[in-house]
Amino acid sequence: MTEQVSARVARLVPPSPRTPVDAVGTPAPGPVAVPALAPGELSAPVEVRRPARQWWRVPLRASVDAATVVLCAAVLDALGSPVPLVVTTAAVVLWPVLLLVLGGPSTGPVRQARTSALTGVLRALCAAAVIAWLAVPVAGTLASPTEVAPLLALLGATAVLGASLFPLARPVRVVLAGAASDVSTALAELGTSPRFDVVGVCLPPRQDDQPGQGAHLFEDEVSMWTGFPQAAEFAARQGADALVLLPGSELPFTTVRRLLWASPAQHLSVYVGTGLLDVRPSRTSVVQGVGLDLLHVRPAPTRGPRRLVKEVGERVAALMGLVVLSPLLLAVAVMIRRESPGPALFRQQRVGKDGKLFTMVKFRTMSRTAEEDRVELARLNECDAVLFKMRADPRVTPLGRWLRRYSVDELPQLWNVVTGDMSLVGPRPALPEEVERYDVDPRRRLVVKPGLTGLWQVSGRSDLTWPETVRLDVQYVDNWSLGLDLSILCRTIGAVLDHRGAY
Repeated sequence: MTEQVSARVARLVPPSPRTPVDAVGTPAPGPVAVPALAPGELSAPVEVRRPARQWWRVPLRASVDAATVVLCAAVLDALGSPVPLVVTTAAVVLWPVLLLVLGGPSTGPVRQARTSALTGVLRALCAAAVIAWLAVPVAGTLASPTEVAPLLALLGATAVLGASLFPLARPVRVVLAGAASDVSTALAELGTSPRFDVVGVCLPPRQDDQPGQGAHLFEDEVSMWTGFPQAAEFAARQGADALVLLPGSELPFTTVRRLLWASPAQHLSVYVGTGLLDVRPSRTSVVQGVGLDLLHVRPAPTRGPRRLVKEVGERVAALMGLVVLSPLLLAVAVMIRRESPGPALFRQQRVGKDGKLFTMVKFRTMSRTAEEDRVELARLNECDAVLFKMRADPRVTPLGRWLRRYSVDELPQLWNVVTGDMSLVGPRPALPEEVERYDVDPRRRLVVKPGLTGLWQVSGRSDLTWPETVRLDVQYVDNWSLGLDLSILCRTIGAVLDHRGAY
């Protein structure tokens, strides 16, 4: 996809009129004419027709928060823990203000990250607790901590739930500025993000371009501008909310700094790309070295106390799972033996952590001659040169197809977890012949134990291409945390019930 986008970015077509879309998604009247400016010239701020500010958002949000306080007080009263009127009145006034000031769910039209909303709610809750603690000596007999605490607890729980389920506003409309290769990569990545909507790109002039050449279009109707000095003005004319700068040899840091100066006059936020892929913010911090800011990226957490917790917890959970599921496992084994000749369990050599071989067990879902038949079916492979997959694999038995559909065939791998060869969550366990064809990136999957489930399993399973599978597994290895494991385990339930990509 990146190559296709890069080709489109590199291929400019003649100028063409365009009906732009304004900041709230409605067509703006008339085409946009971007004037040609001399190279290096920073024009004066341009007048941009922007939609009227939706002033009603702030009072509406404050009214909802105030109504939430009244509702929580009524619930506590019904439960037998009445809240004094003075406490309810104070909360009705203060709680909406704290959420607005300290960054609760956004009142603006632009999409907000849920983590930001949750952080704002927690800040507001802490501030409310401090205010209540300081007010107790002043209020005297008007209210006691035992009467205030239930209301704060219920308000906090309600606000956290509201921030988690808060209907997100529209995406941030952005213009990308940088070298063509950097822009094409960013366009491919941001194109799959619900938080951003790319409405234009700004590229360095080519040798055959005239200085200050105006707006162009390419195939998917994204406007283009050549030359960086007027990138902020161009972004404003496209109704963008932000400018995404991708520094490099063609967009030096001096130009980045000048665009940082020019953007506020056009009411634009600025994002600066790092060039890093699949690195979570929790692994990064900004360090200043004299005048140059550096982004420190901490190494992937492959060892330490958290890994010990994962190791012990998963083995105990797998052992308990085997005990609880033993009747089901026995019944499935009997059905497999009765359906077709051969053992109920299928054993196969797989590659584990650090390239160590182990014997993986699972329920047999194919005929006894499956391995021999695979040679003849190799030409019908629907995946790629590394993996072998067929949607209608003739080797799979009728019962085996049902077992695969609901991932029941994977349950015996709980024993591999108990013995320490596998984890509950981890990359896909690979065959030795697959590992022989690995290049640099796929080998990163071997840094940790393979898993019974993983990020690729809950993201599409066999419907994913090999590069997509590798990227998801590497993303898991590099950004592992106990919280990520818990999230994947929860998502596994939905993936099994949905059985998308299970064949």
